[in-house]
Amino acid sequence: MRSTLLPLLALPLIGLSCSDYDLAADNDPTRLSPKHGDSFDPNTDDTSQSADSGRDSGEVVDPGTEVPEGKVDVVLLIDIAYFYDCYHADLALNTAALIDALFASGANVAVGIAKFDDYYVDDEWYTAWGGEPYTFGTQITTDRGRLSSVASSLELEWGGDGPGDGYEAIRQAGNGIGYDQDCDGKLDATYDISPFIKSGGDAFGGKVASLYDVGVAGSGTEGGMGFRPDSKRVVVLITENALRESSYGHEMPKGSCPAGATRSDAVTAITDIDAKFLGVNAYEFWDEDPTPQEQLEALATRTDSKFDKDGDGKKDDLAVFGQSWDWPTTAELVDAIWQLAG
Repeated sequence: MRSTLLPLLALPLIGLSCSDYDLAADNDPTRLSPKHGDSFDPNTDDTSQSADSGRDSGEVVDPGTEVPEGKVDVVLLIDIAYFYDCYHADLALNTAALIDALFASGANVAVGIAKFDDYYVDDEWYTAWGGEPYTFGTQITTDRGRLSSVASSLELEWGGDGPGDGYEAIRQAGNGIGYDQDCDGKLDATYDISPFIKSGGDAFGGKVASLYDVGVAGSGTEGGMGFRPDSKRVVVLITENALRESSYGHEMPKGSCPAGATRSDAVTAITDIDAKFLGVNAYEFWDEDPTPQEQLEALATRTDSKFDKDGDGKKDDLAVFGQSWDWPTTAELVDAIWQLAG
């Protein structure tokens, strides 16, 4: 994510930096709060501050939904760039809890992880902390140790006030075509994205190394994350801000190969691998700016991704969580994933 504001505006109004924040007073490891206790009340009814017990114990989570039969492949695409405050879920702990719950269910599940920020365009947008457009964590795998290592490395960075390239993350997870920022046919680790499996049709014409690792346990070769043959697939996108999109007035990269990803590209990437989509809107200003919610709901609509969110027995609710700066509980996420894969 990139900001058009001066870096000075990244400082919180209350005069605190992210280094001034620590775990919440109630010791819930999935919450961040100011170290200055008088500005945080863990007993408040304000849901923007309240602790959520859904991810704090490491216990086996019963989501209330029957575990699907057959193979289920889950991709987690995680936005690592926040905008302004430091009231955010702990990415490492939340991701680890979700992975543990998925495997503890006894399902034939495999998980892949990637993180995203925004396109890196010199002299065009202000670059906050040198974010990268898409960072591959691990392809689909059943290796719990590998997943744990990737999860533990996740952390938020300040990303300015600009949108992120979530559509690009979905495109890469779906088809693994790669991305060449200046279309020079050479891989720049900061600006570009390697193809998942190189070919003459990728962004570099088959001239750069693949991300695919044949030695990763429980993986396949399909799509951009190594989906297993005949698996049921769910792509989960967790965003901290809007998705970069020209129809919302966002500037797009110029001269890249391929062009910056659009909503249509993301929809095609999901449908081409016969996957369902689950969106999580963790934007801290969700109540003021509806853009991320609208975008995620549009993706869910166009990929026919629905589940029973309200408990009425009908899968007629768009597969999007929102109305909070935080992630849903682990149980809610697992329940949604199983429903979408069922």
